[in-house]
Formats: sequence, structure tokens, C-alpha cells
Amino acid sequence: MKNTLILLTVLFPLSIFGQEQKTRTIEFHVESVCAMCEKSIENALDARGIISGDYNLETQLATVIFKPWKISESEIHTLINEAGYDTDKSRCTDEQYSRVHGCCKYRELQKH
Repeated sequence: MKNTLILLTVLFPLSIFGQEQKTRTIEFHVESVCAMCEKSIENALDARGIISGDYNLETQLATVIFKPWKISESEIHTLINEAGYDTDKSRCTDEQYSRVHGCCKYRELQKH
């Protein structure tokens, strides 16, 4: 029994550290118009479980590095929706969209 206890005391911590959890990186499209949109989107990505959230206004791509054991990909899209922006995987509600600044009304602009 004593040998088993010693073995467990030594091996259990090693098994925890041996299961290194890996971060994930995703990239997805977010509809936007201006630098104010960019700031709002990046602010929305400042959340628990997200290591880095960057939005490129020119390409309209968000790049997010996150801890999948703390936040899911769908929750990340929800954060963007709550800020009032549509992503390629989810659309914000009309109520959420109504909160974006007047110059940021991307749905009302004609595509060129």
C-alpha cells in the first residue's frame, strides 16, 4: 500500500503536466465599414479564454488565438454578434445591429 501511495504521488502530477493543452487559431470574415468598427470588434475579442484577437479592416478578417477549453469558436462568434457585427458563421440580431454607430451600418451600404 505504501509503495502504491508513493507511486501515485509521483505519477499523478506528471500525468497532469504531460497533458499540455494547446491553443487554437481561427480566422473568419466579419462585416464592417471603418476604423471605429475595427476597434469595436477587437474590444469584443477582449474576453476570458482569448489570448489574442486582431481584426484587419482591409481584408475584413478576424484572427483569434484562444484556449478552446475556456471558450468555444461559436462563443467567439457570439461575442462579435453582441457587438453588432455579422460573421461568416453567424448573424447578429437587429437589436444588436441597432447599437452600432450610424457610420458603421454595414448592412445599409451598397457593395461596390
